[in-house]
Amino acid sequence: MPTDLFLFTVWRWDIIADNWKGFLSGAWLDVWIATVGFALACGLGLLIAMMRVSGVRALSWPAYAWIQVARGIPFYVLMIWVYFGVAFAAGVLFTANQAVLISLTITGSGYTAEIFRSGIQAIGAGQIEAAESLGLGRLQMYRDVILPQALRIAIPPLGNTYIGLFKAATVMSVIGVTDIVFLATDITVTYFTPFEAYLTVAGILVVIVFFMSAAVSFAERLVKMP
Repeated sequence: MPTDLFLFTVWRWDIIADNWKGFLSGAWLDVWIATVGFALACGLGLLIAMMRVSGVRALSWPAYAWIQVARGIPFYVLMIWVYFGVAFAAGVLFTANQAVLISLTITGSGYTAEIFRSGIQAIGAGQIEAAESLGLGRLQMYRDVILPQALRIAIPPLGNTYIGLFKAATVMSVIGVTDIVFLATDITVTYFTPFEAYLTVAGILVVIVFFMSAAVSFAERLVKMP
């Protein structure tokens, strides 16, 4: 019976063709929100990483706790909590886009902080001693010696984090963000075409991730030490 049903299924690719602009617009929204969220996560993660390696317990312990919480809470749960829970408990209302960006920033900062920390700690002690012998201050030493090298080390795992945040962001349709998954769900409910709609979404996301991976590889080669 299932086989007969499959054979007589009429594929409705015309519906996908009629909504191709909507799919592209939704995909662009996913990319934009993931990119902004990743950039914010990198900024916050770098700050937390520097707190972790500061050697000051009053800074390193809160930074460690933040990392564990940020990585421990699933993105979906955090997003729902930011969007609904904060509004209910504190009366602070966020738009759906703001809730997603806040959640991406918090989740991503937990991962980027550890990436930056490992990159910073991978710098040889000899280079730090050489910088100190030249009279460089702590800020100048980080800016000119440590961070440029740590960034080279961090690019591959940061690229993986970016892709992970991009894929995580696709669940934002549950709070009403009109991204590519939201459109696919709407088409499925209206025309009952789950195969066509979600296969289109999967195909578009695979292509986007391919280009993201290529961009990360290019950036890695670009900053590679000669």
